[in-house]
Amino acid sequence: MRRIFTLLALCSICSLLAAQTVDVTSRSQNAALQDTAHTVFNPDQVRLASYPSISETYQIPSYELYDRYWDVNHLRSRILDIPFVNDRLMLILIQAGNNPFALPCVFDDITLSYGPDKKGVFHTGVDLKVEPQTLVKSCFDGVVRMARPYGDYGLLVTIRHYNGIETVYAHLDKLCVKPGQIVNAGDVIGQTGNSGNVKDYTLHFETRFMNECFDPQAIIDFDNETLSHNTLVLSPSDLNVTPLDETGTKTAVPAKPQTNTTTAPAKPKDQPTPPQQPVATPEEDHEVPSLQRAFDGEEEYHVVQKGETLYRIASKYGTTMQAILKLNNIQNADHIVEGQRLRVR
Repeated sequence: MRRIFTLLALCSICSLLAAQTVDVTSRSQNAALQDTAHTVFNPDQVRLASYPSISETYQIPSYELYDRYWDVNHLRSRILDIPFVNDRLMLILIQAGNNPFALPCVFDDITLSYGPDKKGVFHTGVDLKVEPQTLVKSCFDGVVRMARPYGDYGLLVTIRHYNGIETVYAHLDKLCVKPGQIVNAGDVIGQTGNSGNVKDYTLHFETRFMNECFDPQAIIDFDNETLSHNTLVLSPSDLNVTPLDETGTKTAVPAKPQTNTTTAPAKPKDQPTPPQQPVATPEEDHEVPSLQRAFDGEEEYHVVQKGETLYRIASKYGTTMQAILKLNNIQNADHIVEGQRLRVR
């Protein structure tokens, strides 16, 4: 009998050891973070300085891919050329070493989906029915591009992620971040409200690529609160490309210090003046102060940070892993280490 118990105990220990060695990376990447798995802040207690900020343009995700576009005042002020290859574009949502996906917030239901509504008006995201003051979190690692009042959107946060996708969180009643701040998936960026053109408590959530929106449900399975897939394949028909409205202006990161003296474009005569988005005061103008490096074809280098992958580094500079490997005479993309100095152009 003792031998039987001993054998059972050994089997139990072996099964536990085996469970600990199972690779669950793919599953954990698609799992929504629980509050117990991440530090949760009261928005009233979150200080903007608690998140690190970028100080150089190379830290802007997909900066070169976006033609050096980094507008902290407008959601979409430029139409960009989208680099489709054979009418398809494949994007990896979670790279190895990045934080796992986080659901934007706890919600009750989807009240309005992406696409034309009953009146034929195109809805550019999904509206989630939420309770007041629900914490809103960044879905992926990235850098905050916008955090401000923005017309019908109310209080809005836009985050650009390292694969070039941007996520938009609107109708908030508090902001916990400012432009230029580096956030991880699951970091608190604000809380839900009903600011802007809504009556009920709502989180309006959008996904965009190269300034054009696409269906958030191509990424997120809201029923199961997970990523739909870890690979997103886009084609031109997936993007809702529309003309710029009359208030669109080009305000990319300046190469030299500039004063905030942008002149509004001339309007045709006898035309009504379109509604203007709120104009930032000097205190609200969040252009990143140290982003004055010009990209003019000169050699440029990057020091590998902890947890960075070659794919992520290439995305930051708008180049490819193959180009970086060739520039540095490296044969294997996995053979990069923290502190290593890589030439990226």
